[in-house]
Amino acid sequence: MASPYLTPDEVKELTGYVTRAAACRWLERNGWPYATPAGGGWPRVLREYHDARLSGEEKRRPKRGTEPNWRCAA
Repeated sequence: MASPYLTPDEVKELTGYVTRAAACRWLERNGWPYATPAGGGWPRVLREYHDARLSGEEKRRPKRGTEPNWRCAA
């Protein structure tokens, strides 16, 4: 059974970035919802959302403010 979240390699492929901070910035700028594990680690993107968004089923979320996401600054 596949994980409900994209793997770090899949997040890298999606964003085109190899660092967590850069991947988080890309996700924020492009309106992708994600969670960050409490102990740090790669952003968690729901596979279901990823599949729906790339198939055109999911409408884009409105962009949030331009404040940086400090949760990923590690």
